[in-house]
Amino acid sequence: MKYTHTSTWISYLRRISFVVLTLLMLICGMFANCTAIATDVNISAADSNAVESGQVPPITGIVNLAAPHLSLRDVVDALNAPKAGPNVSISGLTVVLGAGIYRLGSTLTLTPDPSWSTTPITFTAATGGSAVISGSRPLTGFSVANSATALARLPAVAQGQVMVASLAQNGITNLGTFQPHGFDIPVTPAPMELFYQGQPMTLARWPDTGFATIATLPGGPTGLTFTVTGAPPVSAWQAEPALEAMGYWARDWADTTLAVQSVDPSSGIITLAGPAPEFGLLVGQRVFIENALSALDQPGAYYVDTQNALVYFWPPAPLQPGDVEVSVVNTLLSINNAVNLTISNLTFENGRGDGLQIAGGGNILVTQTSILNMGDRAATSNAGSSGFSFVTVANTGEGGLVVDNGNRTTLTSGKDFVTDSTLSNFARRTRAYRPAINLSGVGNQILRNTIYNGPHSAILYTGNNHLISDNEIYNVVTETADSGAIYTGRDWTTRGTVIQDNFIHDIGSPAQPTATMGIYLDDQVSGTVIRRNVFSNVNNAVFIGGGRDNQVYDNLFSNSSPSIYIDSRGLSWQNALVLSPTGVFQTELFAMNYTQPPYSTRYPTLPAILSNSPGAPVGNLLSRNIVINGTPTAIDVGALPYITIELMFGSANVIFSATLAKSSSSAYSNFILAPNSPAILQGFTPSLFTGPF
Repeated sequence: MKYTHTSTWISYLRRISFVVLTLLMLICGMFANCTAIATDVNISAADSNAVESGQVPPITGIVNLAAPHLSLRDVVDALNAPKAGPNVSISGLTVVLGAGIYRLGSTLTLTPDPSWSTTPITFTAATGGSAVISGSRPLTGFSVANSATALARLPAVAQGQVMVASLAQNGITNLGTFQPHGFDIPVTPAPMELFYQGQPMTLARWPDTGFATIATLPGGPTGLTFTVTGAPPVSAWQAEPALEAMGYWARDWADTTLAVQSVDPSSGIITLAGPAPEFGLLVGQRVFIENALSALDQPGAYYVDTQNALVYFWPPAPLQPGDVEVSVVNTLLSINNAVNLTISNLTFENGRGDGLQIAGGGNILVTQTSILNMGDRAATSNAGSSGFSFVTVANTGEGGLVVDNGNRTTLTSGKDFVTDSTLSNFARRTRAYRPAINLSGVGNQILRNTIYNGPHSAILYTGNNHLISDNEIYNVVTETADSGAIYTGRDWTTRGTVIQDNFIHDIGSPAQPTATMGIYLDDQVSGTVIRRNVFSNVNNAVFIGGGRDNQVYDNLFSNSSPSIYIDSRGLSWQNALVLSPTGVFQTELFAMNYTQPPYSTRYPTLPAILSNSPGAPVGNLLSRNIVINGTPTAIDVGALPYITIELMFGSANVIFSATLAKSSSSAYSNFILAPNSPAILQGFTPSLFTGPF
């Protein structure tokens, strides 16, 4: 590639500096008394982008961290190599990214050499500057789409409005590949996505918003064919080479997006490419069709012609330089076996995959950082004693933060955390089971976060002894049913978690009024403490699906009916699974040494679970809960003998510090009890919710 004069000069300086500093490295290496120093390495977006774009070659051999004009990738390469020469003297390293956009050409992979393990390392933005690590590239060269081919497929309303640009002329040749995604399917990178002024745009679809529904199933519920209600433009779809169909095909809590194999304009039959959705198809379930140029009929929609490497886009406003970017890199930063690492004050955005993948290592902190517009998740981590603090996550495709640490065999805590963070719009591509926070392991914490705007759960957790506290959660479970804002399920040994002092409000939607929960202990989950939470405008605030040894006390419920639900499914429709030695419950039970320490001492009732009324909801306690404008409980007949219900308070037992009005019941300040409230005088302990940061 021909270098510009500027890039040639940078390359010349890098080569001269390398020779001089290599000599200094050799001299320093000859002496044992080189002074240990804390070192700042200042890098610029210009130097980094010159290397990422190929205008300047990367440094080969040993990278001296004192050299000028280092790129971000040069620094990562230095840390991946043994500490040598003058780098030996570095006792602490701070990599300062100057203001600008650092456009990656491929994933940054940081696997620090063990010789760096005692050296604290920080990547941060310069004071007062904004440093963005981006997986996207700006698009230029847009013109009105007026070719005969385009006009033959574009709706009349879009003609003259839709713009087109050549991806090849923008140097983009890898457009990614569509792969089925959704329930029970491993997460894979998204194909190229388009962003306008920092926001993800919508792949052209029908209907434009919401869903159509399945009208008929010509191939039956286990087949691949269906028709839809309304007046779908099936004739236009026949000309579309890469249609996709998203659907809640048979369950309102399991969505899958699949390729469309064919459409038949005469019959309206749509045929999916196999395999069929996991639970089959049902008439009346919700679907939409996407990735069709013929459906590009509103501002904010786009379509990628992969055959001709063109992108079509109807901009919401006249295009300005820099308005449009497309994702080109999968995972932005992969970190392996790092220790004593801090990432602060940075923004990661616009990747096809995950923002950060953190595997192994420990004592890693991601703080004051934004992770935006990822095709998959914001970040995943299984590093010990590590976590995310004051992080912003938004507009991710397959979930927010995935945290897994701790030893379930020994019940050793992982000590991981997500604290003081804001997570929203975290399930753009797959809707269900892609929560804002997915937590597993033992002894981890989710504290003081704000989570909102999600179609399914805000928090999914498995494992033991977690603390979920002081979070505000609202406007989630907006598109799914049989789902909860906080959800766990199907393991008798998943015990010891405390869910306390949270403010959970405005959960669910009118479309699914009878199957949306605040805290959902599904399928016999047991041994959970739910205390001092405030629920407002939640259909079913606490749902205990047949589990035992759960304690629900000192909670305040407003406009939530029923406030507490308990059933006896382990004695009825799940009884066969309970009694089966090969069923899920006993399989998970015997995977742990549940009759011996530490399980037998930490959970004293667990060893007798197969001898003490197997499947019965034994040992559940409801005590000192306040219920306002709602039904206190819904407990089925089979469960009633096993439930202990103590004090239950109503409106007459409550005096609020401020007047509670339904119109303002989304504000926690309306639920603060006056000290002379009768419920408090009778032992009720108010929520200690302090609010997110």
